[in-house]
Amino acid sequence: MLKKDSNFVIFHKIIKNGPIFINFRFFKKLCNFYLHYNKTDYYHTKYGWPLFDKNNFFANNKELIETLTNKLSDEKSKKIYKGMIKFRQSRDIKDYPFHIIKEHQYFLKQLKFTEDEVYIDCGASGVTIDLFIKKCPKYKEIIAFEPNEKHYNRLLKRFQNNQKIKILKAGVYDKDCEMLLSNKNKQVVSNDSNIDSQSIKLKAIDNLNLDKVSFIKMDVEGSELSALKGAEKTILRDKPKLAISIYHKCEDMVEIFQYLSSLVPDYHFYVRQYHFVGDTILYAIIDN
Repeated sequence: MLKKDSNFVIFHKIIKNGPIFINFRFFKKLCNFYLHYNKTDYYHTKYGWPLFDKNNFFANNKELIETLTNKLSDEKSKKIYKGMIKFRQSRDIKDYPFHIIKEHQYFLKQLKFTEDEVYIDCGASGVTIDLFIKKCPKYKEIIAFEPNEKHYNRLLKRFQNNQKIKILKAGVYDKDCEMLLSNKNKQVVSNDSNIDSQSIKLKAIDNLNLDKVSFIKMDVEGSELSALKGAEKTILRDKPKLAISIYHKCEDMVEIFQYLSSLVPDYHFYVRQYHFVGDTILYAIIDN
């Protein structure tokens, strides 16, 4: 989370010691340094995500973006959404929507939890499960998806004695299948790909045959739209709270939002930014 606040930037990740305060001028120099040395590289240097709009996707969808912006439920969301799109077009730090976020990532303050929550954590981590339990200690069930063997084993070891938490060694997709997962950027790739990868199982949330789902969080390295389509019946039936990553591809910023707003017109939408370029989260909530 970032905010130009007097002479400081507040940079908040999910860490035990809370926010880190650094001088704004120093932070701006770091950002400009990053952008300068990535002028010919439109991709995240570690994971390969297409951070910036190389193919003019945003410019070609200007009217749709304006329509979606008007569907956002608060001015902060509108500023962040339009600002991140502009920044990913221009690569100019002056376009970055500096702001302050006081809640943890995936847990917007507008989210309200009850005692019968069924939480599906797609791209699970121990941190997000712990945060959910802290906010909703009397939950009914947690289903956590994690296809990476190392991360899965860590989660299994940590939560194996909790009968209300089910850890699945699988990713989420629009159907039950097996595909390849890139070992570099953790994204699903075609089965005929020659890149370094591993075979993983993928499941559609609709095929879990759950009686009710109340909250779904997704951060699945660019497969969010496919995963949402695999949960379409569940979303239409239960209208669960959603916290969906929309930053892995420029198209996700628009296409995921458009899909959900068309699927459930009654959703109230919010956008928050939790990191410099990554971690843009779209929230969808039914106003009770």
